Parts: sequence; C-alpha cells; structure tokens
Amino acid sequence: MEEIKLLLQGVQPTHFWFCDDIFGLKPGWIKKFSELVQKEKLQFKFKIQCRADLLLDESNIEHLEKAGCDEIWIGAESGSQKILDAMDKGTTIEQIYRCTELMKKHNIKPCFFLQFGYLGETKEDIEATQKMLFDLMPHDIGISVSYPLPGTKFYEIVRNDLKEKQNWNDSDELLMMFHSTYSPAYYKQLHRYIHKRFRRAQGIENLKKILSAKKISPTELKRIIGLPYFSSMAFLLKYKIKQADVQ
Repeated sequence: MEEIKLLLQGVQPTHFWFCDDIFGLKPGWIKKFSELVQKEKLQFKFKIQCRADLLLDESNIEHLEKAGCDEIWIGAESGSQKILDAMDKGTTIEQIYRCTELMKKHNIKPCFFLQFGYLGETKEDIEATQKMLFDLMPHDIGISVSYPLPGTKFYEIVRNDLKEKQNWNDSDELLMMFHSTYSPAYYKQLHRYIHKRFRRAQGIENLKKILSAKKISPTELKRIIGLPYFSSMAFLLKYKIKQADVQ
C-alpha cells in the first residue's frame, strides 16, 4: 500500500499492472488487499493475471471490483478440454465460462491468453477454441503458439525435435519450435485470422451500442471505423489458412 500511495502521489499513473503470474494465489490475500485499498481511500485502476479456477468465488470478484480492478487476464489457452488436460492446466471449459460471466457482472474486463499448436491439437480443437472465444467475447486477447519450456513434461516430449531452435529468441513471429499437427505458415495465418475476426466481432458489438444509444469509448469507435478493414482481412486470411493447410 505504501508503494502504491507513493506512485499515485509522485507519478500519477493511469493504471497499475501487477506482474504476479497468479494474483491472489494465497487464500484471503485478495480480500485483505481490497480492504487495505478501501481503508486508505485509494482510487486507481489496475490489471492482473489470474487463474480461472481462482475466480469462481464471487466474493473474490467483488473484492477486486471494490479495489479498482479493471482487467483480468487468464490463461484460457484452449476451448478444447482434451487440450487443457494434455497441458495439465487443471482448469475446465466450464470454469472459463463461469469466471468470465462473473467478471462481466462486476464490470471487470476479462482478457484471454490463447495458444495453438499443442501436441495432438486438431482442427476440431481449434474450432472449439474459436467457439469459446466468440461465445464469451472477452475485452482483449493475446495469441501464441505452444512453446516448450525446459523442466516441463512438454519439453521432454519434444526436446529431440527442437534441434537448433531451443530459445525464446526463436519464438518471434509465432515460429514453431517443434513439429506440430500443421505447418508454421498455417499457425501464422491462423493467428492473424482470429485477431481480425475478433476485432470485426468487437466492431459489430460496438456498432450495436451506438444504435441503442449507449456511450462508447474512443477505442470502441475505432473498432467501428475499422469494420470494413477487419471484415475484408478476415475473409482474405481465411483463404490463406486453407492455402497454408494444403502446403
């Protein structure tokens, strides 16, 4: 609290990003944090990273809302339970849906990390991830391909396939570091396609807000203005995905 107060007085940030991989992992920590923020009468927006299964307790969401939480990023990763289980995520699709519902209920923006290319992933799994994304329509997304980290079971499975690509420096531009189900070109086009399709869907949602006389933010207005671009690019990239798949 002292550090936050010091920054609010001296730097006056627009928001805080807490870089803890799992904010509030310790039971009762979120409640105590929220109580201290309110006791000190501090007003600031912040974003965090957390796990879907830790956000199922609505009281935790309520405490975060009262503390000023604006965005929560979760490692949703996949809309396929088969892939989540293979990753040993320890979360379920149902939990992702439920915590997203709770975040929206308490005016907190849900954001998803998604990844493609995990061992054994099929087009059906990719479709399941897209279904989850467009069912839930989070505030923002980040997409990557699966990266094998030393010390994990995943790494041990693919280590003989890595060859010269074994460093995070090799992960630029969604480069696959091992042989997955589809080609690296396929995943690159898939990444671009989902982003453009997602922005198009956001633009449509924002347009509906205007038509119902609701206020929108400058960012939401940009999404509406960009609708022709996002629509045309999504159409083009869908074609490029098919071409990459053939190759």
